[in-house]
Amino acid sequence: ENVMNINLATLPLPVYANTSARAQRRLRIGNLNPDRHAERSFLRVVERLEPDSMPPSFDSIASAARQLNQIFANKHRAPCIQMRLRCLAAMKAMSQDSGWALQEDQRQPIRWIADYATGKHRLVPDHVPVIGGLDDAILVDIAWPSLSFELDDFLSFRRLRAKEAQLRGLHPRKFGFTREDWLHARAAEAALLQRARRRVGYCYGATPAPALFRFHG
Repeated sequence: ENVMNINLATLPLPVYANTSARAQRRLRIGNLNPDRHAERSFLRVVERLEPDSMPPSFDSIASAARQLNQIFANKHRAPCIQMRLRCLAAMKAMSQDSGWALQEDQRQPIRWIADYATGKHRLVPDHVPVIGGLDDAILVDIAWPSLSFELDDFLSFRRLRAKEAQLRGLHPRKFGFTREDWLHARAAEAALLQRARRRVGYCYGATPAPALFRFHG
């Protein structure tokens, strides 16, 4: 649930924007030489996610990998990649949760990324130290603007479902809780908080503060 307040813009990957047409194309990403199948597989997902934009160049992805390897050489995986993989896991949970009933046009991008991430042809497989999953992280970055608000709502839904299930002594997965129920529960929770604030304000305002000093004529 810690994904809830994440803004990926505050955890940027090294710049992977397209380099100029004159730039020397690097053939290696870290210590890897991605094959054509991996390149095509990655570009296919990018084009589906952002059909009207230019995809990041492989030269710039290689530059990002090199920079990450330099900065996080002593880590199993770069934190900025790890954070995005956690976001992907939350997205997959959202797309598979029957209670949330995600619309198909939002489920499809998650499916594209998840299928690529578990596929045979990958630019940077997960087992690669430091930069493993860099390709998945880039795909999450591309999809994030269209899914971040939905994911934030879904995590709120899971929190309220867990709370309601606990009150009834049930496991959250066995508790029939829908998006409609979440909307009602969230409205009730907001009303309760508003009443509590009013009550506190009334208590403070109704009792006059004692005088600190008393002046005698």
